[in-house]
Amino acid sequence: MFSFEALFSAINHSLTLYLVFPGLVLLGVYLSFRLRFLQLVKLKLGFSTLFGKSTATEDGSISHYQAVASVLASNFGTGNISGMAVALTVGGPGALVWMWIMVLLGSSIQFANCLLGVKYRRKNAKGEYVGGPMYYLKEGLGLKKVAMFFAIAVIVAAFCAGNFVQVNSITYPLESMGISPWISGSVLAFLVGLVVVGGAKRVVNVCSAVVPVMAILYLGMALFILGCFSANVLPAIALMFKSAFSTSSFFGAAAGYSLMRALTTGFDRAIFATDVGTGTVPLLQSGAKTSHPAVDGIVSIVAPIVVLIVCTATALVLIVTGAWGESGLQSTNMVTYAFNQGLPGQMGTYVVLVALFLFGYTTTIAWATCLQRAVNFLFGSRWVFPFHLLYILLVPLGALLRVDFAWILADVALTTMLVLNLIGVAGLSKEVIGDARAFTLLPKQKQRA
Repeated sequence: MFSFEALFSAINHSLTLYLVFPGLVLLGVYLSFRLRFLQLVKLKLGFSTLFGKSTATEDGSISHYQAVASVLASNFGTGNISGMAVALTVGGPGALVWMWIMVLLGSSIQFANCLLGVKYRRKNAKGEYVGGPMYYLKEGLGLKKVAMFFAIAVIVAAFCAGNFVQVNSITYPLESMGISPWISGSVLAFLVGLVVVGGAKRVVNVCSAVVPVMAILYLGMALFILGCFSANVLPAIALMFKSAFSTSSFFGAAAGYSLMRALTTGFDRAIFATDVGTGTVPLLQSGAKTSHPAVDGIVSIVAPIVVLIVCTATALVLIVTGAWGESGLQSTNMVTYAFNQGLPGQMGTYVVLVALFLFGYTTTIAWATCLQRAVNFLFGSRWVFPFHLLYILLVPLGALLRVDFAWILADVALTTMLVLNLIGVAGLSKEVIGDARAFTLLPKQKQRA
């Protein structure tokens, strides 16, 4: 029997296996070596620049902290919580190892596309800096049609990954508590509208205030649970590596956690959770005050590392508590079950619900800014409000979608963005290396042009 869900899943699996995986590996390895593994060596510099004060020589619309807070808001979504349950259910424990590999390689690409995002940015009618892959695809490589396709992919991803999936994961556990999806979806639509209609500045202000608090509280609870199950942590890590590199179906044919399934699932979840390589980050970060494009690139490597830490903590909690092996549990309900194993009473339920709401809410409003950038590029500023209005009105729809179908739609949209963005980064990679060298991030005497 024909199924759209199966069709989209097959399309995304093929894209990941035959385009995303080889593309990310080849470009990630190339940039990592040419940039001397800058994503690791310069991580400390990224953190210090993030919290440093702006100087008179820096030009931009928002501070680096505000820019990264917006990026983290788009990253700290349901992919850090329910996404880890999806990863373990579909790809097994080994999926997390492939997430680490994806983020390590993808961070070098993230440095590149954020550097290019600032280098090719421009001011809009309001005097704010805007940038992103569509600008360096068009201006840097002259690929106008590819730039337009990327902007279209951003619009689709905004509705699927930034809207439907976030709302779906928030309302799913609320429905089990007797709250109608229509009610929770409508309330979320109202709250999203309050911020989105205020424009990008209001989104930045809300994200800057909420992101640090929610990240610290959620991570603190996860680490507490891992402490309670400390004896299971090392075996859980060993299980992940065994599953990640098993050439036969792990746990038997029924489970189907093969090497390819773990690999593709890990890459999908890493893309969704961190946005590395998708081009989302330069859309949000190109307006930062900076003295040189390479500085913005350095700051951009902070976000995926922070997000990966939170994802790892969530996945380990699911494994050490045994939640991932419980039948009948999926998505947020699996995470709720795991947190209740390590926290007294029903405290785990409330921790997950609050974190899920804050993570999903900030992601939804951050993606509205990405939508704004894409619409403005394609149609002009006068079309931003109608698209924002549609974005808000469709929030309740996300509450009614089946969870698996919502995730598949989001994966396909993000994978498409990633493929198109890789074209821009690969085509301008020599500029990236040259700009990094000019800013003395690389040793001049050893670096070839």
